[in-house]
Amino acid sequence: MKKNSRVAVLCAGTILNTFFLAMPLTATPLVVRQAASTMAPPSTEAVNEASTPEIGSGPDSVDLAALYYYARNGEADRVEAETRRLAVKFPDFALPADLYAPEAGNKVDESSLWQLYERDDYAGIDQEVSRIAAANPGWEPSDDFRVKLERRKLRIAITEAHANKDFTTIVRIGAGLDPMQETEIDLLWMMIDACRANDMRDALTDVYRGILFRGQDKAFSNELVLTTLQKAIEDVPAADLREAMQVLSADPDLSLGMEGLQLDLMRREIGDYAASVPGAPRPGDGILSTVRQVAETEGSPEDLALMGWYLLKIEQPKEAAAWFERLMADRPTAEAVRGLALSLAHLSKEGEAFALVSKHMDLLNAEDAFVADQLSFAFKGEGKAKIEDSVVARYSEAIQKTESADHARLLGWYAYNSRQFEPARAWFAKAFDWQPEGDSLKGMLLSLTRLGEKTEVSELRKRHGEAYASIFAELKSATEPRGKSGKAVDAPSGVEARYLSSLQKKDYGACIADLRKLEAKGPLRPDVQVSKGWCLLGLNHLAEARQAFTDGLSRGGGKADDAAYGLGLTLLRANLTDDAEALLMQQSVTPLRERELRAELLWQKARTAFDRKQYRQTLEALNARLQLTSEPVGISQMRAWSHYHLGNLAQSRAIFAQLNQVMADPANSRGIAAINERMGITR
Repeated sequence: MKKNSRVAVLCAGTILNTFFLAMPLTATPLVVRQAASTMAPPSTEAVNEASTPEIGSGPDSVDLAALYYYARNGEADRVEAETRRLAVKFPDFALPADLYAPEAGNKVDESSLWQLYERDDYAGIDQEVSRIAAANPGWEPSDDFRVKLERRKLRIAITEAHANKDFTTIVRIGAGLDPMQETEIDLLWMMIDACRANDMRDALTDVYRGILFRGQDKAFSNELVLTTLQKAIEDVPAADLREAMQVLSADPDLSLGMEGLQLDLMRREIGDYAASVPGAPRPGDGILSTVRQVAETEGSPEDLALMGWYLLKIEQPKEAAAWFERLMADRPTAEAVRGLALSLAHLSKEGEAFALVSKHMDLLNAEDAFVADQLSFAFKGEGKAKIEDSVVARYSEAIQKTESADHARLLGWYAYNSRQFEPARAWFAKAFDWQPEGDSLKGMLLSLTRLGEKTEVSELRKRHGEAYASIFAELKSATEPRGKSGKAVDAPSGVEARYLSSLQKKDYGACIADLRKLEAKGPLRPDVQVSKGWCLLGLNHLAEARQAFTDGLSRGGGKADDAAYGLGLTLLRANLTDDAEALLMQQSVTPLRERELRAELLWQKARTAFDRKQYRQTLEALNARLQLTSEPVGISQMRAWSHYHLGNLAQSRAIFAQLNQVMADPANSRGIAAINERMGITR
């Protein structure tokens, strides 16, 4: 029964591709050559041509809304300023004949609607619209109000979905955004996150292209372009990104700013080659020397791993092992174990690789294919490694999650040769179900024969006798297994694989249903409790999710970081900021996750303080948050209003003015207008 040799150690190339899934690929190039003229920085002539409107073009009702508003309120200075602005945008512009007519614009006062608009009170807006319409038959809200209200609702919906990591919803409601025309870059950044999470490579490239290569009149500031390029390093293949940066470098100031991205781009080039990204060239000696020097001197885990994977790619496993051993020395991680085990396997030290993996199985809960390949060493006929019960259990679990017929068959022969015929029959049946193959059928028939199940053998002969005649012929001469001792093997349950599949598909109800079945058989392992927490959080069952994450955290294991992170998100979603803050003081999570949790924690504190009119505390929380991560427009607006209420009018006005340069949002204009009125500025 020595068919076990069919189960081979997973090749380094496959593992590398799996590892570098964190560096996704784009399906289309970022720079489209046939449309290069629309992406390169335009010449002066092109800018002039682009800024010249088509013959007959003119302002629409939205463009004219402010003009009518100022005229209706008798603000002559603002009418004059708005007229100049429209004349620049529309050279043939002339004042509408009905601008000062009694019936011009909207005769009904909409100020109450705008006040509700500022508070995002949409239910109140609906009620107020009904009240005004009842008092003014035939009246409808102005086009200006309707357009801006829908835009405001869209922004809030996308922002809330992003905060909840509901990326599918972002893709759906943001489908109408035009990356080439959109002026609010934070919405585009959220779309980038959503496209990445949903593996929408073409759409992801379109959003990046829309931000980086647009007409001069709609171009974002260099700072925002550089921030976008930093994000693109995670998503765009190095060759495409370097080409895009070469196009953008026509702007001297932008070229200077991009110098700080070169090291990250070098890392990406090495990573692309190590991951066998199609078309990725082998990095030059200069790139390798630079990154190697940084890895040796600074010793960041990312750089140590990068050098290890690169050396494995070029078939230098001994040198690769040295980098992964250095990575292990700081703190064992799943990546360090995976890289070192593969290096040892390439050095024909499979026994050492097995020992390493079996010692650190708690770190590899999400690495089922890798774990199955490495643990299979102990179950082969030539394997001499000592097998613990935990290894059998983890190997069985990994087989079910990956639905590997080869590994299921290998475990079946292990059980059969140790005279465990019932679980052997079950594993052979599972292997044959996943991939019909003669050796699996043979193992199933032999197990049934030893169990005395003649009827079932007869049924199998009817179904498969013709296709597998030689297998049935061999049954007559088959000998008894040698009866060597072995660890107890349980039959496959099938449930373990389903709940994880349901979690990945975001079918949280099915996930919980399967976990309830597992829980009925006994207490769930810590890592399974964490999975239960994620499913409950997906269903927004916050109290139950909190309990599941707490149980997973208290019992330790390789999912402790995930448990703490999930618990933190649950507490924050429930607005339990004090509990979340206590958790961060007591538990350790990765730096990236800690920044994310602390940023959300500080945002909730700021929002609560603002609602309570505690503006100084609001600013303290926002300032602390700004030390951790960038500040989206909505939060900057809260900062500006906090300064306004504290009397820091100049600072508040400066923030609104700066935001106005980034995006066209009426909230910024109204903020400036309120400050000007309070400061007595009439123009």
